Amino acid sequence: MLHATIIQKNVTALLSNKIKRFTLQLSLFQQKPGVAKPSASRFGEKIRSVLGPRLPVNALGEIVEQISANPISLKIVRQRTSKSGDFRAPHRDTPARITVNGNLNPYAFLITLVHELAHHHVNLDHTRTMLKFSFRRKTKPLPHGQEWKTKFQLLMSPYLNSGVFPNDILPVLMLYLQNPKASSSADHQLSRVLKKYDPADATMRLEELPFDAVFTLHGRRIFRKKEKLRTRFRCICMHTNRIYLVNAGAPVELIPEGAG
Repeated sequence: MLHATIIQKNVTALLSNKIKRFTLQLSLFQQKPGVAKPSASRFGEKIRSVLGPRLPVNALGEIVEQISANPISLKIVRQRTSKSGDFRAPHRDTPARITVNGNLNPYAFLITLVHELAHHHVNLDHTRTMLKFSFRRKTKPLPHGQEWKTKFQLLMSPYLNSGVFPNDILPVLMLYLQNPKASSSADHQLSRVLKKYDPADATMRLEELPFDAVFTLHGRRIFRKKEKLRTRFRCICMHTNRIYLVNAGAPVELIPEGAG
């Protein structure tokens, strides 16, 4: 009987440590030690000041509510060629964090932000389940599995109206959300219509270049475009002669013949 009592006390202590570890206070920006937690109104104001210039006007109120309901560290970063945003789950004393590229147009920014918030919600649900059924191992959800798809669809639903998205984006976005992919850029129709709202620049989509055209990708290597293989084009690197498969929607810059 004494042995059973000791085991029960040890289990209670273990669960208490788990709860302390997973109920970290998350905030839009990480709090410095000893600094008082901002009030809900100040927290909302901070979200508005940071995200207001980057989102469609009619989306701001809803996004403030979504972030305030499950606070998280949010960072707007410079353009990354490999991704538009990402989510990192909490680890030890580091809170969960979302980063979003600051160069995105308002509609792409909103979709990317909600995409990452869906990851945050799935992670929270998984953590709560683990705490509730601590003696039963639960498989971690796939990054873009059914749990994420369902959560993404749910979080996007308040924005699916003409007050938030233009009429050319809305039907394409709704079609994409029926079975969302890991990245909106992987959906060529959605990527194409979103690009119309990007600031003017010298880039084109790879699929818009003629066969055998020479182009630069991200201002680095120079390639020659070849035949299409499903959703990608076979491209030859001019410096190494290595073959790469490049997404048809990749933003590239045409190099006139003789200039390379």
